[in-house]
Amino acid sequence: MKSDYLKKYVISSYILVWALIIFVAGTASLVFHAPPVIMWIVRNLIAWSPTYLLLIGWKHFRPDETRMVFVKRCFSGKVKLFPLLCSFALTFGISVLALFLFSAVMGKPMLSYINFGITALPLSIFLSFTSGPTGEELGWRGFMREEFNKKYGFLKSSVCQGLVWCFWHTLLWAVDSEFTDWRAVPHRRELKQKMHKNRDSG
Repeated sequence: MKSDYLKKYVISSYILVWALIIFVAGTASLVFHAPPVIMWIVRNLIAWSPTYLLLIGWKHFRPDETRMVFVKRCFSGKVKLFPLLCSFALTFGISVLALFLFSAVMGKPMLSYINFGITALPLSIFLSFTSGPTGEELGWRGFMREEFNKKYGFLKSSVCQGLVWCFWHTLLWAVDSEFTDWRAVPHRRELKQKMHKNRDSG
């Protein structure tokens, strides 16, 4: 494989995610005024763009291998139950600890911040299972990790992957914090009302 394939993939992934954010997320939010739940779905779909790019442009990025062989190799490793349970317990424990500390600082019970609603809980589970890490990692840790590991040692490869991943997510985090934040909806509504009042009074 030519050495510039990795560079082309990284640059193309940046261009694709920016285009999707501007034309898809921007249009959904600013033109159609989509509610936060729709923007969450849009955010998740955009986050899968590294994998879209890899699969659509497969013959360009990996001409010496079929998609099926690549996918099978990526998922051929056996999942060990103990590390999986430990990672879940660690993530859940940190979340509970963070919620406990936040509730203690705010002086409110922990359960007041948890919504077990019939709609909210299944929707949260669905959005979690379809979030970025579910779909984007075939491009990042599948294709990009292998290519970086071919060129560099473990430490340098890990740093390079981390930098690419970090800066790629910058605009996606902006979408996550601005467009999907339920607190931003009343704020935008109040801002529009003030603008209408000022225009009517003028």
